Amino acid sequence: MNKKTKKLVLLLAASLLIMVSWHVMAEGTVYAQAVTEKTYSDEKTRFPDIKLPVPPDKTERDYLGLSGKNTFMVGDINAEIVIIEVFSFYCPTCQAQAPRVNELYNNIQADSNLKDRVKMIGIAATNSPFEARSFKESHNVPFPVFSDEDAEIAIALNVKYTPTFIGVRVNGKGSQQQFYWRPGAFTDPSQFLQEVLKTSGTGLNKGN
Repeated sequence: MNKKTKKLVLLLAASLLIMVSWHVMAEGTVYAQAVTEKTYSDEKTRFPDIKLPVPPDKTERDYLGLSGKNTFMVGDINAEIVIIEVFSFYCPTCQAQAPRVNELYNNIQADSNLKDRVKMIGIAATNSPFEARSFKESHNVPFPVFSDEDAEIAIALNVKYTPTFIGVRVNGKGSQQQFYWRPGAFTDPSQFLQEVLKTSGTGLNKGN
């Protein structure tokens, strides 16, 4: 199997896995909530060294605190916490969740203690740049969104459901540690934010 064929097989497998997961995610989330209130993992693990293109838009570069380099890692973002949403253009749950995710962003930006310390990005799993841009525009997503057309990032992050939310501790100099993992949607943006802040261990949930 040549490299091109192997890449295509991986893409198809990842796409199929994510699409099948959309149909079972809602039932799985309800079941998890019935069994336990904790619907996330707070295990601290090494975050993969994924590389993303520096946004061409200056406003987005300034938001992330990036220079004009070709690529960057999540740990290069000028913040203490980065919240990543892995979504898909074809995921109905992701589309329904978009207003809540936008509210989450607005809540962060409205808090002077958080706006420069907590940033958000989106990873559009299996989506072309056009599809990622269409999702961003149609749902007025206010934070940077990156195409993951070949699902390489989703595979590296071991994402099996969309949406999946990941919390990463960063320092703007390359350091990156995953501390939060939530497969599935959330219902209360404020509660979700406090959950992430508390789990991060930064003390930001106490207003420090």
